[in-house]
Amino acid sequence: MRTFEMADFGGVFLTSPPVDAGDAVWPGINAYVQWFIPVNPRPVSILFVHGGGGQGADFVRTPDGRRGWVHRFLQAGYATYVLDRPGHGRSAWNENVLGPATPAAEYGTLYPRFVEPGKHDLWQGASKHSRWPSDPLAGDRFMASQGPMATSLGASQRHVEAIAEQLLDLTGPTVVVSHSMGGPCGWALSAVGGLRVAAVLAAEPLGYSGMVHPLGIFNNGLAPEAYQGFHDPFAKPVAIVTGEATWMRDANRRAAEYVRARAPVFEHIVLEEHGITGNGHMLMAESNSDEIADLMIRWLDANVSCGLAQARA
Repeated sequence: MRTFEMADFGGVFLTSPPVDAGDAVWPGINAYVQWFIPVNPRPVSILFVHGGGGQGADFVRTPDGRRGWVHRFLQAGYATYVLDRPGHGRSAWNENVLGPATPAAEYGTLYPRFVEPGKHDLWQGASKHSRWPSDPLAGDRFMASQGPMATSLGASQRHVEAIAEQLLDLTGPTVVVSHSMGGPCGWALSAVGGLRVAAVLAAEPLGYSGMVHPLGIFNNGLAPEAYQGFHDPFAKPVAIVTGEATWMRDANRRAAEYVRARAPVFEHIVLEEHGITGNGHMLMAESNSDEIADLMIRWLDANVSCGLAQARA
């Protein structure tokens, strides 16, 4: 096992101005970000943006207790920042500020899509799913991580945009690594960040242009709403990563067509084409998560200037 020496780790709440809601004043839109910084980091960091009702912990450890993507990118020399989007993880949901939330998802909703796709066979290719961890508690731990989320995709986008400047000031030049419903938030961060976002790695991102979703329509390309940032979110290297047994395959193919026409460097990384098979939607949680992270790191090495700081001295 490769080891690394830490220079710093910690976390902070990113905050917006307080909100006066009638007879009370509430903390504004806020998010928690945790960081892990190795000695002699690369000059570009990694920013993990979780999906759906999840949280940043999705990237720290897998449901069966293995080291997560955070560790893999640290071993490769990257400072890593792990976001709990507003209202998720360590950022509590406050309807007075964030608006209404969905109920937390129950087993009958999430197990067929995340944990047991092969058993339920709800889409073409679901039977190929073989990478959910064998630990019998992995499914329960995954469910324990899932909470409420905004009742509209547009609200989720606006929540992240509200803390985007503070977040990017903290990360410095960064690569956004998003997952699922964090995908639209990742494009929004790229639109705010401009050159501060060196690349975007979107793992199974939700949405394609014109997609109709129960929580909103993708009216702005790969996002539901017009961006509050003024930069082209695709004017940098971009990769979309898709598993073999996920329901996201067609949506990711359409998203890839959209990005390919706009990004200067683009690759749709279809995992089985790289010998990585059997994956469902939770790429960072499944039994071959290290292989997937290593493939992403190799893509960055080939396409983005992320050299080690010590190599530049």
